[in-house]
Amino acid sequence: MPGTGWNSTGETIVGSEDSTSSVAAQLATPSGLAIDSSLTLYIADRDNNRVQKWLNGASTVTTVAGSASGVSGSTVNYLSVPRDVELDSSDNVYIADAANHRVVFWPVGASSCTVIAGNGKHIHLFFINFFLI
Repeated sequence: MPGTGWNSTGETIVGSEDSTSSVAAQLATPSGLAIDSSLTLYIADRDNNRVQKWLNGASTVTTVAGSASGVSGSTVNYLSVPRDVELDSSDNVYIADAANHRVVFWPVGASSCTVIAGNGKHIHLFFINFFLI
């Protein structure tokens, strides 16, 4: 189609290959994005086991879920390989915490989360499918 194509003048707003950037700005396999009603960007920083928040126009990012240092864990306020982040109409945060096999809910402004789905145990669907054949 005429007039369509990749914008070659894109701009990096979060993350960097520059080793002088702050630790918070270093992303490791960002895998999910969500934008709230204030145009704040939430990033599932998968291999750093956290969700980062970038305010529109800001020069820094902050950790809103998981450990700021990137340490993984299975207790309620830690994440392990978060794969996606979603927001509801009130800008509450929902995180697919993949390696912990759960979905967690972080209300706006909260300092802790609630597990709303999953129990931390992996289910082997292969065996279920095998018996259904």
